[in-house]
Amino acid sequence: EYDRITPADSAIVLVDHHPGVLAMVGSLPAAVITANVATLARLGEELGGLKLLVTSTRENLEFLGTNLPEIRAAAPKAYESRVRRAGTLNAFDDPAFVTAVKDLNRPNLVMAGLLTDVCLFNTAASAVAAGYRVILVADASGTATALGDAVTWERLRSIGAEVVTTYGILFELYSDLSTPEGQQAEAIAAASVPQA
Repeated sequence: EYDRITPADSAIVLVDHHPGVLAMVGSLPAAVITANVATLARLGEELGGLKLLVTSTRENLEFLGTNLPEIRAAAPKAYESRVRRAGTLNAFDDPAFVTAVKDLNRPNLVMAGLLTDVCLFNTAASAVAAGYRVILVADASGTATALGDAVTWERLRSIGAEVVTTYGILFELYSDLSTPEGQQAEAIAAASVPQA
């Protein structure tokens, strides 16, 4: 039986969407990932009820940079309060991140990240182990190859994570387009159609 998630019991968690990491991705076009991440960031920042957490690692390294400019533009508050990790590839190895996730007080974590098979895998696996329901947004994540994504999604499903798309989760969270929130979510989706 499937339990639909709601904005009131969910948070969006964006893991390590750095320009330098995005440059390593070949499994999806960078423009698609960027547009979808910006959509998730706007959703978390602008729609009441849903929460948003952004994290980065080693942003002191110039070749990595900090989180994508599109995240900063879409979610300035979440970007300013992001959890800046010193170098952990698993965000749950950083006590500040663990605290930030607990403070969200949401059982459902809608996660996206780069690279799928490195930072996102380790962070998502730890989230599952910690008892969260983990829902991974495949088209806002990526790694070097399509095979790398496929293997990682299979591995994550095997430990209990779910895999969705940006539009799939957006319109699951906001499935009544007759409400003000539904219309706002629809407008966010329409404004960010990825240019593949």
